Amino acid sequence: MIKSLLVFNPKAKATNDESSSPRWNTSRLPSKGAASAAVMGLGLVWAALGGSLLLATEYLQDTVSKEVYFFLAACCLLVGATTTHGLGGSLRHKQTGPFTMELGADVDPRQPDPVTTWKFYQPFRGGAWFVATQGMGWALFSISIVCLCWLLLQVVAGVAYCIRCWALITGSVMFCAQLFLGMSIWTWKEGSVAQGVAQTVRQVVTNPAQEAASWSAVWLPILMMYSPVQVVCTVFSLSFMVLPASFAAAMWVGGLAVYYAVTLPGAPEHTGRRESALIQKWCHKHMETALKAWFGNVEVVREGSIPFDPQDRFIFGYTPHGLFPIGAGFLPYIPAWGKLLPGIVPATLVASILFFTPLVRDLVSWCGLRQVSRRTFVRALQDKGSVMLVPGGQAELVHTWRIKRRQEYVVYSGHKGFVRMGIEHNAKLVPVVVLGEVNALQNPIDLPELQRWTYKNLGFPVPYWVVGRWGVSPFPKRAGLKFIIGEPICPRPHVPGTKVDEAEVDRLHKIFYDKVAELFTQHKDSFKGYERVKLIMI
Repeated sequence: MIKSLLVFNPKAKATNDESSSPRWNTSRLPSKGAASAAVMGLGLVWAALGGSLLLATEYLQDTVSKEVYFFLAACCLLVGATTTHGLGGSLRHKQTGPFTMELGADVDPRQPDPVTTWKFYQPFRGGAWFVATQGMGWALFSISIVCLCWLLLQVVAGVAYCIRCWALITGSVMFCAQLFLGMSIWTWKEGSVAQGVAQTVRQVVTNPAQEAASWSAVWLPILMMYSPVQVVCTVFSLSFMVLPASFAAAMWVGGLAVYYAVTLPGAPEHTGRRESALIQKWCHKHMETALKAWFGNVEVVREGSIPFDPQDRFIFGYTPHGLFPIGAGFLPYIPAWGKLLPGIVPATLVASILFFTPLVRDLVSWCGLRQVSRRTFVRALQDKGSVMLVPGGQAELVHTWRIKRRQEYVVYSGHKGFVRMGIEHNAKLVPVVVLGEVNALQNPIDLPELQRWTYKNLGFPVPYWVVGRWGVSPFPKRAGLKFIIGEPICPRPHVPGTKVDEAEVDRLHKIFYDKVAELFTQHKDSFKGYERVKLIMI
């Protein structure tokens, strides 16, 4: 079948040792990656077709037709999974024999066929990520089969209830199984992980408490920071799939009414009333471990020798915003921060929308974050003595795509409110530049013009979809992190209650962003991947 895809070249002249042997021209063949991706795409189509067949059973009247549709859905699942794993893996990882199958090359069919180290059944081979994604994919495949059998039994017995709900769930599981199997193909590496798996199993059996603590130190901080929105949306969607719509709506309305009645009093987004010393202590202990495990290298450096007096007030301006500037929240929890700036623990100011979303609201409140508003800004300066915010805001967010497509590090310098607040409250401005964070997460739907228009007219860029590692997860890529803390910039003495001099605002604003440019230029060459990145100030 594969050879039939080759294009015969009748004009190729035979050499002396070829006599009348034909030659095959492969210039029109897709690359290994494109061929395997096409097979994976077909697998997803099979899964979608199977799910559609399941949904269609709701409109069938006779039991026999429903049984046929269930059987066809199972066939779609089986064909999609086996094709994605077997053919997709073989196409992706096939290796050439004595000749080289490169694009545009003429191939002599008398030579041996290409050989491959890929096998359909290869337990504990292919690397840890391959084994993990394969395990998840085949587990979801098995769950799909079980759900199909259960649905079929319910239909035959005549007691099936809410077929549409269960069909949606089963179809979603089928689709996810294909996604994991497809992802596993791209993570496959030569070699066995049996010894590593065996060692891990021995460690878990020998000391389960220690292994659980080690796992939580790496995963829980990342889950807390990068996945709560996805968790809430998933639970919300599943509740309407599994339960009757009226019951699910009543459950959410009643539950959220009680939830907000308990968490709203005291305005924690303004006062910090719900801060948890226990949670913050835990973050101090495990944050750096988790960040190094996910980002690779994490570094916090400070420029200059001007001391930071804890008795003074500071406004830390964190740049750039990126898609999800979570670093502004966890930076004070990195031990290096405490060593470089002892006694200074700023309150990070974040978008107020975070305090309306369940679970997200709890996490940011426990960690001491507050909403970014003038009133809260003043209160946080009085309570904590320092604040951290991202002055570029969403105006900077809409330019994040440029780091990947143009290698441009965009900083928006149009906001001056934080400078004015610094003058009014005699607080020193401190530039903080982060390298690597904008590379860790990306929006796969790059529509810059539409995003800028929706930001300007709606106040929020659309479409906004954050993905990181593996191309589908919200977890950060292994991009590295480097935080550079600049010297404090002192405003001229200001009498409280008097009007702020706009000339002083412009002067400090210019100094601040000149320092941002200086810090970036000074450190970009020492950060991997930033040697050719250009700073764009807008």
